[in-house]
Amino acid sequence: MKNFKVLSKRKEKFKNFSSKQGEPQIRHAKIEDFSSFVSLEKICFKEETFSKKQLKYLFFRAKSIVLVAALEGEVVGSMIILLRERVSYARIYSLNVHPQRRRAGIGRLLMDTALELLKEKGFGKVSLEVGVNNRAAQNLYRQKGFAADKTLRGYYKDGGDALHLVRKL
Repeated sequence: MKNFKVLSKRKEKFKNFSSKQGEPQIRHAKIEDFSSFVSLEKICFKEETFSKKQLKYLFFRAKSIVLVAALEGEVVGSMIILLRERVSYARIYSLNVHPQRRRAGIGRLLMDTALELLKEKGFGKVSLEVGVNNRAAQNLYRQKGFAADKTLRGYYKDGGDALHLVRKL
């Protein structure tokens, strides 16, 4: 694996990834994005949302990459990627797109950026979980090369099942 050090979110250089006019800008999250990030998480996941304390840890302290999609200054999408450096393995922990902005390619842009970043940093594999009934997300992940390797029974708080998906980078 390439030399990779997770930097504090406060010290990290915030790279803006290229976007076409009219498309959201995909970038590393900034401290100022935290309240919008929490709001988006609550809107998108309702009962399955993390507590503010958990989100604070993921955003500021975890070995992670947090990306946001910003459109006209508003955070309309986000992604949390947890990093396991010693085994060159990453896990997409959360992918959110505001309900009013779905079906516009924002999830695809976040995913493309994340996969490119992880590959550049030398990660060999990435995984994620998705609800068995979330066909839209499953379609996106399959288009991006993910394949299901197992079903996780009772994964969600409501007892719903999830698929565990993996992709080599």
